[in-house]
Amino acid sequence: MERVKANSCQDPLGSCLQCDERCKAKHGPTGQASCDSRNQLCTCYYTCGPPSTTPPHHKQCYGGTGLCSSACNQNCAQKYLGGSGFCESIGNSRLCKCQYPC
Repeated sequence: MERVKANSCQDPLGSCLQCDERCKAKHGPTGQASCDSRNQLCTCYYTCGPPSTTPPHHKQCYGGTGLCSSACNQNCAQKYLGGSGFCESIGNSRLCKCQYPC
């Protein structure tokens, strides 16, 4: 019997804010997030390999709810089905960005 070894892939996700949540939202529960504290950059490590027989992964879409607040994640979950939120600095503003399956 031949075994196929899965490869480990990485996906740079930008800011370390809610790094683990964004990693798991994008690559599933086995995604492992790592934040480089020196550069404040989030990297998601996940298992990848040959195409599987499972249905294709849904594309991720992005939206927003305005200025960042402590309720960013909750606001995104209410606005977008399956959505999660994170704050991101754009220029001099901190905005609440939402990620959701589409």
